[in-house]
Amino acid sequence: MLEKILVFDTETTGFRSDDEVLTLAVVDGMGTTVVDDRYAPVRKTAWPEAEKINRISPAMVMGCPPILAQQVALERIFNDPGTLLVGYNIEFDIRLLAQSGIRITNPNRHDVMLAFSAFRKVPDARRGGYRWWKLTECAAYYHYDWGMTQAHGALADTLATLYCYQRMKEPVYEEQSLF
Repeated sequence: MLEKILVFDTETTGFRSDDEVLTLAVVDGMGTTVVDDRYAPVRKTAWPEAEKINRISPAMVMGCPPILAQQVALERIFNDPGTLLVGYNIEFDIRLLAQSGIRITNPNRHDVMLAFSAFRKVPDARRGGYRWWKLTECAAYYHYDWGMTQAHGALADTLATLYCYQRMKEPVYEEQSLF
């Protein structure tokens, strides 16, 4: 049994092999914030397409340290063998962290997106397997209240992922029809 859970999410300059992490949020299994930071990319100076989605402009991260300034601390947090890492499309975040210099070797991972897709069982003819649902769709399914936050912010998405993860761990009972 793993001792603790860490849920995390990133916002990035994009999704390609040269893109970088702009924000990282990590919360524990109780929703307490462990990390909620912005970082200046070292290769990118603009990311107009990503900015439309995550609302993070170059000016917002100007003057922030690069994520590598926290490499040792972040790798210690993520690579604790007693920790289960939880994320929504977690392999994307792990890949973008690696592209930014943060190596996650901890094999204890749970992808809420893949678990939700397996739960919903909607076939995906293009990709094969089941349809991948957006976090906003998963959160809506479980009636998550975003409060004053919005999707596509690292901390907001991390808290929504934790909520969905917790709801998915609850027992599911078949509804019985009266008809």
